[in-house]
Amino acid sequence: MAVIAGLLVLHRGDAEGSARLANAEIAVLLERDEVVEHRVAVMQRNWWDFFRVTHGVLAATDRRLLYVGIPPEPLVRREFEPPAVVVEGFRYDQGASFELSRQFLGSLPGVQLTATPAQGDFAFWSDDRQRVDSVLAVLVGRREALRLASDAERRATEATVAASRRAIYHLVQRGEALDVIARRYGVSADSIIAWNALQTTRITAGSRLLVRRERP
Repeated sequence: MAVIAGLLVLHRGDAEGSARLANAEIAVLLERDEVVEHRVAVMQRNWWDFFRVTHGVLAATDRRLLYVGIPPEPLVRREFEPPAVVVEGFRYDQGASFELSRQFLGSLPGVQLTATPAQGDFAFWSDDRQRVDSVLAVLVGRREALRLASDAERRATEATVAASRRAIYHLVQRGEALDVIARRYGVSADSIIAWNALQTTRITAGSRLLVRRERP
């Protein structure tokens, strides 16, 4: 029993074959116009697979981190059973983040990914550290771009609100009448008269009239 258990734990699987299958599945899962920028081979060990290695690929697209894993073959094979595939997405606009860690009882470097509501722990070979860094750099860059876009949208909204509260003045043009100006700005002629301390409804070209008071 100890020997069998050891073989299960030490099982490494078919890394290259799994990577080919995972990359093919990623190509199918991409959304319209979604582009893969970087990818790296990663691994998982899950208790329901008796801690045998699940090989897969973690791809950084312009929208998310997309993981596809190919679990090890079942211990008891069934006829015509399609190959299993594990798919997990970590979208940048859903708070995708990462933390470097150690996996496989500390024997390999790894990374923990989280995003609402997904979470996953992945190990990788030390030789692939540069590829992992490239994948994570995409995540960092995309999240920063989202933050800047959000900040810009917030500032634009604040500016619009501030502009809507400011007082508005109208420079009277030749031939303009007070009631026409009032309708243009959605106020009454009496309000314009009161705000500008006018004595009559007669106005002259070149006059500067307050047509909307500053709002709190």
